[in-house]
Amino acid sequence: MSEDPTSLERDQVWSARSEGSVRAGVMPAVSRALLAASVASVAAMAPALGVAGEGLTLSDAWVPAAPEVGRDIPLLITIKNDTSAPEALMRVRCPIANFSERHTVDRGEGAPAMRSIPNIPIAAGSTLVLLPIAYHVMLLQTREPLEPGQRFTCTIVFQKAGSIETEVEVRKSP
Repeated sequence: MSEDPTSLERDQVWSARSEGSVRAGVMPAVSRALLAASVASVAAMAPALGVAGEGLTLSDAWVPAAPEVGRDIPLLITIKNDTSAPEALMRVRCPIANFSERHTVDRGEGAPAMRSIPNIPIAAGSTLVLLPIAYHVMLLQTREPLEPGQRFTCTIVFQKAGSIETEVEVRKSP
């Protein structure tokens, strides 16, 4: 049985690409040793890298009830930074909203107004309470009605600590 030469050439190229410099699927002993040493060194470094959220405590996360779909609602949360370095809240992802924005309230001339900002700073060794009249996160275009007592999980992304998941409670507006 004769093989099609173009098929054979294509198969050889595919085989060479998938094997890299390793022939016939056998990894040389030197490569295995280097791979094992690399894995061991990364595993040893893991505790030094820290855990996402180390030094940050998130508590009392809640949103006001919103019976209509498509509403914009504030995410209110307390963030405690126990580290000696400043931190910044960069982004929030929640399954109940299409988008989120970080805001501050600008009290310049005239009535106070919300202004979108790139991040929310959190000073070292401080506690920041996100409030509608100060720094806060707006969850934009809710995807479902939100009734008091309902709970969902949001991912809060910080500049240094990385992503931290937190449970958010829907409460009746005060």
